[in-house]
Amino acid sequence: MRRRLVLYALSASLFVVIIAIIPTTGAIQARSDKEQPQTVVSGTAVQSVVPVQATGSVSGSGSGSSAAAGSSNSAFHPLGPNVLCSFLPRDFLECKEPIDHRENATAKREKGYGCLKFGGSTYEDVEHTKVQCTVYADIDCYGNRTFYREGVPCVRYTDHYFVTTLIYSMLLGFLGMDRFCLGQTGTAVGKLLTMGGVGVWWIIDVILLVTNNLLPEDGSNWNPYV
Repeated sequence: MRRRLVLYALSASLFVVIIAIIPTTGAIQARSDKEQPQTVVSGTAVQSVVPVQATGSVSGSGSGSSAAAGSSNSAFHPLGPNVLCSFLPRDFLECKEPIDHRENATAKREKGYGCLKFGGSTYEDVEHTKVQCTVYADIDCYGNRTFYREGVPCVRYTDHYFVTTLIYSMLLGFLGMDRFCLGQTGTAVGKLLTMGGVGVWWIIDVILLVTNNLLPEDGSNWNPYV
């Protein structure tokens, strides 16, 4: 009888130990699964998505500071619904115009960015800089909503159209209308007084326009929108 009671006591103790071990094992397994990269199956390709921790500090007080800190410390998922604000196209951004240093290299060196000159016919001729951009208020994205965008061309457009200027040059070039349109008032007056250099200046300006050697005086590019 005493031996049977001992066996019952040992069985009950073993059962209690097993019940206590099962939840602990499940918690360890859940934590291990959470730390592993998530695997996303898209079609036939299998992609491993590792959360990217946000960096940067957020200042503030009260509930606003807590919410901002929570947003800053949350993980960014590349396959999530939001994209990085710096990846948005120009249509969703309000960007400032490039700074014109007017060939002042010292001012550009102190500022760190800006344009020494505007315009250019080819990509190699055009200078590039960075400008400050801000995401529109109704656009949702991840990260800083105000940032600097690199590679902005130092190009500006005014009311100068190539086709219109070429027509003026061919039809009214002997009166200097083409140079008046380009803002070259001094040479335009000389061309008018000499009736287009007795026709020679007239023909030369048409050739200069076609070969893109006669450009607006303000350094702007031809407006592509007619």
